[in-house]
Amino acid sequence: MKIAVLAGGISAERKVSLGSAACVARALGGSGHDVVVIDPGLGWRAIDPVSAPAEPAGPSCGLPGEEGLAQLQKVDVVFNTLHGGQGEDGTLNAVLELLGLPYTGGRPGACAAAMNKVVSKRLFTAAGVPTPDYEVLTSSHRELWPGQIEAAAGRFGLPLIVKPAEEGSTVGLSKVASREELAPAVEKAAALSRQVLIERYIAGRELTVGILAGRALPVLEVVVPGGFYDYQAKYLSHDNRYICPAQIEEESARRAQRHAEAAFEVLGLEDYARIDFRLDPEGGLWCLEANNQPGMTDSSLLPKAALVIGLDLTALLERIIKNALSRF
Repeated sequence: MKIAVLAGGISAERKVSLGSAACVARALGGSGHDVVVIDPGLGWRAIDPVSAPAEPAGPSCGLPGEEGLAQLQKVDVVFNTLHGGQGEDGTLNAVLELLGLPYTGGRPGACAAAMNKVVSKRLFTAAGVPTPDYEVLTSSHRELWPGQIEAAAGRFGLPLIVKPAEEGSTVGLSKVASREELAPAVEKAAALSRQVLIERYIAGRELTVGILAGRALPVLEVVVPGGFYDYQAKYLSHDNRYICPAQIEEESARRAQRHAEAAFEVLGLEDYARIDFRLDPEGGLWCLEANNQPGMTDSSLLPKAALVIGLDLTALLERIIKNALSRF
């Protein structure tokens, strides 16, 4: 099969995407597929993800030019390993829809809903999936921010989580321990997104549930030495431990899986995703966010969970592609 892997892009998660693409291309190529890696962040050119530039060519992916179209028109399916921004928010999916190309992952509207944490949290609540309380700050009403920040601190207490509504991989996320840190944390998040979330901090254990074709995989727990799973801990630390199946009560694991499937369904996602939770000391489960195009390296969380049910990375990718092609 001829497969195009989309990689890189223009978001703050470009480096993470290139890492995913390298692993996906190697696994699919090793199983006999003809794979080309295309970078929308470099004018939709074919690239080697290992040696691709660290920075994109411009502020937008744009539309495929002559070279990109020539590559895309030869493929049987597109495997999207873009993370964040236009690669994960449904924008690139809409381009693929217009070109009539089969691709992995959700339709444009579903991806947009999953990528925007404000929209996804409202949908979680509608589906009965518990999510931490929050305050939304919008860039068009900055004059309201001081009052909103003070109100959130008073209502939720400290520490608080501050994060951009339209980024993933904890990019721009801060755990704020004092009122003095709040305004700088909001500005940091606002530089990346038109909306900023101030969210109640949930103490407890870090859980994630992978979804494959609408069904939950075993619950995975991430044990972080510092206790906070931010960008540094996710991608730069070698001290994390990953336990799958998570060593939690069976009822809590089943509940996490049910909530993950409900979140996946209410967002309208397809093929695969990863839903992140916190398990508080009283046994409460809190859905933090959905990752509609999670990392796909050998060490990423979704592949780790799939391995527990007997799917190595190649088998996982084949299952995702088969599911995607069944829809087109």
